[in-house]
Amino acid sequence: MQEKVSAGQLASIIILFQIGSSSLFLLASDAKHDAWISVLIAMLMGLVMLIFVTMPIQAKAPQASLIEILNRYFGKYLGFILGLSFVGYFIYKSVRNVREFGDLVILYMLPRSSLDVIMLVLMCVGAYAIFHGLEVFFRVGQLVLPWLLVIYIVLFVLLFASDLVDFKRLLPLLEEGWKPVWDAAIPEVISFPFGEMVVFLMFWKHLAPFDKFKKFSLISYTCSGLFIVLTNVLIITVLGDISGAYVVPFMFSTSLIQIGGFLERMDPFVSLLLFGGVFFKQATYYLAAVLAASELFKVKHRTMVIPVGVAIFIGARLFRSYIEQIRVGFDYNLKLHFPIFQIVLPIILVLLMIITHWIKRKRKKKEKEKEKDPVSNPPSNE
Repeated sequence: MQEKVSAGQLASIIILFQIGSSSLFLLASDAKHDAWISVLIAMLMGLVMLIFVTMPIQAKAPQASLIEILNRYFGKYLGFILGLSFVGYFIYKSVRNVREFGDLVILYMLPRSSLDVIMLVLMCVGAYAIFHGLEVFFRVGQLVLPWLLVIYIVLFVLLFASDLVDFKRLLPLLEEGWKPVWDAAIPEVISFPFGEMVVFLMFWKHLAPFDKFKKFSLISYTCSGLFIVLTNVLIITVLGDISGAYVVPFMFSTSLIQIGGFLERMDPFVSLLLFGGVFFKQATYYLAAVLAASELFKVKHRTMVIPVGVAIFIGARLFRSYIEQIRVGFDYNLKLHFPIFQIVLPIILVLLMIITHWIKRKRKKKEKEKEKDPVSNPPSNE
């Protein structure tokens, strides 16, 4: 029996997935104090992709996952190859989140801890949730989201109460014109985080009732996107143009909070946001890889939890350092690899689906015309 999730659970996971850890960093930092404009542009372009490419794929095959759709429209062999490549994509995206979490925990919280142990703890928690199925994972997301949002809201209020926020740091707008803003937004910020909604092609078919998937996906995407824009605005208004110099600028911003000489050191709360955000991001990709692999090899999803988990852990261990992981991510993945899976292949797929459906409609129309046309179908003389 197919597992089902509610609209509220879907919306919760989309918000947690989109926000992830991206709200803790300054996205599009090359645009300096105009970075928030780059993020807004990327969000809107990601919304266009979602409305005209990603969701139409699911709408044309409502009861199918991405793997089933690829097999149906690309054929058995090419569909299998493309499906396997998406499994690799999902695994690699989880790899990056696991390694990023491990490196940041050592850098900011537990400098003497073992990287392997930290990553293994995150992987084990994710594996436990995924082993119990999609329904359990989505319910956990619905329970956790309100608490993370409360922490964010409290930190926002404390930033304003500490008189750290200065909106003059956003000025002058577009000081160096539109080019730096566009260059920072495309394709980097579209690739991360706004182009990543393609992963939900593995989950949308489980929504009950299915006809609400567009409404709740759009609402949750828009809310999370605007939230990321807001956090980028706050980072800039607190730190100004030097925001990009910090590895986790939101954490440094909250470390400046001082109220009444006793309310300070908000690092533990930011650590909770980091763990919660990264956990749901990597676990969503982990779950997608498990479901995709189980469909490809026609086995139960629980059978693939350990093999996929081992692949993620080994992949995370292959990076020699945090700097290498960042360099590979920005120089190659965001600009070259991720757009293939997030933009190019989905566009090809939706065009193929449109053409295929158009051909089928045309054939049916011709068959109906032949049935009605007495000339082409003369009556029998018997």
